[in-house]
Amino acid sequence: MSACCKYIALTVIATSLGSLVRADIVSTIEDAASGTTVSCSGTYDVASEIKVPSGVTVKGPATFAFSTAYNTTAGFYCDGGSGQKIESLTVTGANHGIDVEASSVQVSSCTTYNNYNDGIICEGSNAKNCTISGCTSYNNCDKQTGGGNADGIGNKSGTGSGITVSSCTVYGNSDDGFDYEKASSPITTTGCTSYSNGYADGYTGNGNGFKMGIGGDDVAHTYTSCVAHNNTKGDSPHGFSTNGNTGKIKLNECHSYSNGEADVLGNCVLTDCTMQN
Repeated sequence: MSACCKYIALTVIATSLGSLVRADIVSTIEDAASGTTVSCSGTYDVASEIKVPSGVTVKGPATFAFSTAYNTTAGFYCDGGSGQKIESLTVTGANHGIDVEASSVQVSSCTTYNNYNDGIICEGSNAKNCTISGCTSYNNCDKQTGGGNADGIGNKSGTGSGITVSSCTVYGNSDDGFDYEKASSPITTTGCTSYSNGYADGYTGNGNGFKMGIGGDDVAHTYTSCVAHNNTKGDSPHGFSTNGNTGKIKLNECHSYSNGEADVLGNCVLTDCTMQN
């Protein structure tokens, strides 16, 4: 058994092949056929990015401690295809902890921390109809560029339609909590909390709790029952900020308080919200 796996038990459960045991976690996942569930437990020390094939589920509870380079794409990388599921994993030490560039991907009940860039990110037009639910992302810190890139959860760079984020908590990330810069289509965000962002490990970024776009965007995201508080240490410490997005963003039953600066709400449509003025 390899050194990286000496403290873990690994089972691959395939719908047509029964059960088998393999030691190399990276090749086990990357060689899995669509419809396979790779069930993991314990702690894995991993020195390379793991590309999750279409239709494969990687399920914990398990911790993946990566020792990959800053410019490596991700710890777990859904690079094209569709239908990947990542469940109940803790991911640390990677560039992006979990990077989704595929369709109909489900990321659920995961924890990402101490990564060099976003803890969880959907990016590019291939990322569509994806869900991020029940996840926690904290203390992700971009030490290479002074803190300005590492968000808790991001949906960026031309993401497609049908992305939803629900019941997630982010805090203590060096840049923003949730960042939807250059998302091409509306994203639905429900029941999420963002606090104490903008500073991590001595590095400072923007510090928005919810960055709802950027100049040039005209995208009407929807936020329901979301809370931003105590985002105070960055150079743009708003609870909620359109950040130049001109879309009619909908905020329903959202709350913002004790942040460093007043919310920036642009053309937002507010229903039953208490915002920071």
